[in-house]
Amino acid sequence: MQPTTADAQALLAYAGNVLGQALALAAAHEAPGAPPFADHVGPHLRHVIEHYESWLGAAGGQHIDYDRRARDAALERSPLLARARLLAIQQRLARWPRLQLSTPLRVRACIGMAGESVCSTDSSFGRELLFVTSHAVHHFALLQVHCRQHGIPIGADFGKAPATVAHERTRAPATPHDIEEKTPCPLATPAA
Repeated sequence: MQPTTADAQALLAYAGNVLGQALALAAAHEAPGAPPFADHVGPHLRHVIEHYESWLGAAGGQHIDYDRRARDAALERSPLLARARLLAIQQRLARWPRLQLSTPLRVRACIGMAGESVCSTDSSFGRELLFVTSHAVHHFALLQVHCRQHGIPIGADFGKAPATVAHERTRAPATPHDIEEKTPCPLATPAA
């Protein structure tokens, strides 16, 4: 099924915004006195970057195998390298052909408690972009405590799923920060 132009644009913009959060996080670790990047943030951002790169790499072969990613240890140690790779991903997404999001592809993965089996399933570029972006947000959630403990500035919604943010905004009293007039996610509010 083909995503609408609006859906495709929204998904690409969402992925670009999430990558923007990762760029800011890497940049914050370049500041004097910042905690060591490799101690906590580096491994998470490496993992996120390599998932996006696996997604981008599928464009030629029409299949994705997230388990066969590079696992570049240098990426875990260098916030500068992480920023360069994140920026490259963000730039490719900005030029991504919207119609390609509906292109089918196969996803291969190790499954089983010890990785003893292999599974392959049908998907699409759009579905997998949604996956890698949600996956990134999940890793950001794991980094929230680290960022707060070390005084690294993050937004109030960093590491929160969009539906959670929309739900919280419909439940919480309005503050000056909330007056942006964002439309809540229609799935976050129960139907009448």
